Amino acid sequence: MFLIIFIPLIGSIFVLSTKDNMRETFKNTEQVALLTVFVDILLLLTLFSATDIASHNIQHKLELSWGFFSTFKFSFGIDVQSLMFLLGIQISAFVGILGIRKNKQTPKSVLFYTLLYLFCLNGYFTAQDVLSLYIFYTSSLFPLYMLIGLTLDMRQHKMLLRLALHHFLGSILFFASVILIIDSNEQNILINALDTLKLSKNEAIWIWASLFSAFILRMPVWPFHHAITSVSVSLKNPLAFIALHIMPISGIYGVMRCWPLNIPIEIEMFSPILQMLCLLTMIFTSAGGYIYSNTPQKLYNYVLVYDLSYLLAVFLPTDIIATNITYSVFSFLLISSSLIVLQAHILEQSVRSNTSIKGILRFMPKASVSYFLFTMAAIGLPVSAFFWNNFMIVSEIFNFNLYSGTLVMLAMMLAGIALLQSLYTLKNETTSIDPDIKIKDIDAYTFCISLMLICALLLSLLKPFWFVL
Repeated sequence: MFLIIFIPLIGSIFVLSTKDNMRETFKNTEQVALLTVFVDILLLLTLFSATDIASHNIQHKLELSWGFFSTFKFSFGIDVQSLMFLLGIQISAFVGILGIRKNKQTPKSVLFYTLLYLFCLNGYFTAQDVLSLYIFYTSSLFPLYMLIGLTLDMRQHKMLLRLALHHFLGSILFFASVILIIDSNEQNILINALDTLKLSKNEAIWIWASLFSAFILRMPVWPFHHAITSVSVSLKNPLAFIALHIMPISGIYGVMRCWPLNIPIEIEMFSPILQMLCLLTMIFTSAGGYIYSNTPQKLYNYVLVYDLSYLLAVFLPTDIIATNITYSVFSFLLISSSLIVLQAHILEQSVRSNTSIKGILRFMPKASVSYFLFTMAAIGLPVSAFFWNNFMIVSEIFNFNLYSGTLVMLAMMLAGIALLQSLYTLKNETTSIDPDIKIKDIDAYTFCISLMLICALLLSLLKPFWFVL
């Protein structure tokens, strides 16, 4: 457990210690970053084999206390849900680093902040007490903004500032709820004991409303969706895009971990309002994929629709669906990160060769096969674990509310059709491109990783934990 959290931090120190005047600096730091993430993935797989996957209890517990906080115990632990989230995030980071390893203009600081970001996420997804969760919730923002700031154009930093204000507001609300929880309980409290707190009506309203508003502010829900949308569509670096895309996933996990099965009556009235905002955002976003003709916007709309569908499912008054959300998010991270990296390579080659993006995949056979397979996986064809888990999620939403289920299914269908349109545009054979223009395909290493991820998605249909020894 300790190694899983701190391996990325150790790797970031090695990346930072490399000399800037070396000719092979980025190549060395890239190899260190890939090795660090790969080791973390192996440790997670090893921990899977040592975990009782049939149990939903917290396992491999670790308690720490130090310094100024010596009166508080910091608890860490892991269960199947947090393991699946962490494994998906680490694989996404590995794919993202793979996507920038040929870019010699990328500074080593990008990889440093990426590993620092992974360290904070590892702490966040393994934290079992409220104070630890808050510390890693807030600390993850600094490396994320540094990573995005290094890859974003200087003229677009105002958009990043608006996004930072949203997340800063979430941190303030989270801090306020933590102070009230500790004050009412006179000690740090485990997350799974939050629903046992004995609070007055006013305390309950402030604590629950602040806590869940903090997580919702990480999600692209109207009216806060514009800040994250404007930054996402401006990012050209696939690793930064993936890092930003993980932020809503952390919000989903936070709601899953803290939201009680029996919704507190003090905030029960706000749940339908939030569900309505999610549905409206999903419908307008999925329809927006047909307004914008550029491929990156269609992919981002697809990502946003699925993020909100998971958030909507979390608020259902049942704990059965949590497992399906976990499996679906794992597959979703693999699919979306691979599409992001492939799309970034395609756009880069289009700019470098000064050609239209339409029909460009005809000159990139390996990228064409990979992009086709991941697009088909994104819409559920061939039928994979991603399809079945989404089917179960939508079915539960249908059981809860017929109209909500219909709107969610419509939004997913529109987002999937928009992705197919972008695939058709990239493979369009009627578009004329000078055959003498040299367009570089993805390398064999990246192609093999893509095929391995596709195989992993297909194997998950037969057995979700096929990798457990």
